[in-house]
Amino acid sequence: MHYYLILLRPRKNLDYCFIDKHPEGLGLLSYKIGHGEPIGADYPTDARVYMTDRYQGMQISDLIENARSMLIVSKRVKEVFERVNQGPVEYLPVAIYNHKKRVASTDHFIINPIGTVDCLNLEASEIEYHNDKIVSVDNPVLDPAKLKTAPHLFRVREHSYSYLFSEVMFQALRALDPRPTNFVLDQLAQVPSQPSGAPPVA
Repeated sequence: MHYYLILLRPRKNLDYCFIDKHPEGLGLLSYKIGHGEPIGADYPTDARVYMTDRYQGMQISDLIENARSMLIVSKRVKEVFERVNQGPVEYLPVAIYNHKKRVASTDHFIINPIGTVDCLNLEASEIEYHNDKIVSVDNPVLDPAKLKTAPHLFRVREHSYSYLFSEVMFQALRALDPRPTNFVLDQLAQVPSQPSGAPPVA
């Protein structure tokens, strides 16, 4: 089954709005959104984000681009995620305000898949290390054996800001009419990991 990386900053259509900051009132708890930790009752009841002044785009898309690696989607996409996904996820409502600080949407959600999934072939992926710690995953390659129990929407263990979904989710989203806007995806390669000590495949 194919899996896709969701590109959170595609910048394909500059008419779409762009968000620079986490929701107001979240404070230090914002790290939980990036690492897949539950926020629960600590999430602000009136959470809101503002369109950045760096870009003039004001159109509201189904996927909201942002500089904080948040997965922000419309209510109709969120409902597909809820119906199809099999893993634990928080769906956090957020209002979007325009450049004039007026409400532009109250129909969007921050999607917070809880936890991460060990899914990469570390040898085949392009990974940058510093002092034996992973700094970035530039070209993720999946290990199909690790995907057998993966949910249809999840985070990558080595980079929790990367969100993947399955072919099943992809087809469910394609079935929406009209199709979701501003979703740009990268279908990831899959290469089985080699057992320790085994020679590489020619």
